[in-house]
Amino acid sequence: PDKMLTTATYFSLAACALRPPLARRHHVSPTMTVIQQQQQPGGLILDEADEHALLAASTFPIAPDELIAKCKAVIIAQAGIQDADNYDESIYAEDFRFCAPFVGGPTPAAPGDAIPGLGKDQYLAALRNFDLLTAFPDMDNRYHRFYVDPFEPNRVWFQTRCTATHTGELFGKPPTGKSLTLPPQAFSMVFNEQGQVSTFNVGYVIDRTVGNTGGLGGAFGFFWATGNALPFPECQPFKGSLALRGLGLLQRLQKLLPGS
Repeated sequence: PDKMLTTATYFSLAACALRPPLARRHHVSPTMTVIQQQQQPGGLILDEADEHALLAASTFPIAPDELIAKCKAVIIAQAGIQDADNYDESIYAEDFRFCAPFVGGPTPAAPGDAIPGLGKDQYLAALRNFDLLTAFPDMDNRYHRFYVDPFEPNRVWFQTRCTATHTGELFGKPPTGKSLTLPPQAFSMVFNEQGQVSTFNVGYVIDRTVGNTGGLGGAFGFFWATGNALPFPECQPFKGSLALRGLGLLQRLQKLLPGS
């Protein structure tokens, strides 16, 4: 089981923690004042110029274009993670945290709760534990939509639309030949002022109706779609708890009652 979970962690990392982000480093500029004056019921609707204004007001020392380039460089560098002797681990901060939807511990529910995520050493060990490309040699994450968060100018967001074909062994299981299309997923990297990755979030499904992996991203999508799903609710297509389904049934029954 431990090996299984370790490998599952790896899949989440390859297929494709939370330390509190750096404090917002932009001040309220005259432009932001104008934006606030244009606020609509329900909240602001920022346009591209507004986002540029927020980023221009930031005092984070790395410019957005440079930060995006660093993010892409980390993605490219991770292709060589198996070569530990020549891999530059300094791209990750010493307080680095990795987090996926169901990897790294429970989500904090109150102040003082432990921050979830794998530390730097755990993350690197997990990445090196299994070669995903052996099972899916044509895997293509199709990384796209890179942008710097205007409210967290040290965070780069990006998305994936992963496709892969199961033509190699997976956990010793023979290949199925299945072509996989995972749902679109959101990723982000948070950088410190030295340009190192301090937080890496992966595998947050944007639309679970897309693809053929049961709406599952990361590790769980690969396992489920090839008939190797792990026996946990988080590793299965969403059905809802018994309590939630029971509530839905009660609501439907109420509509059948006279006078409802």
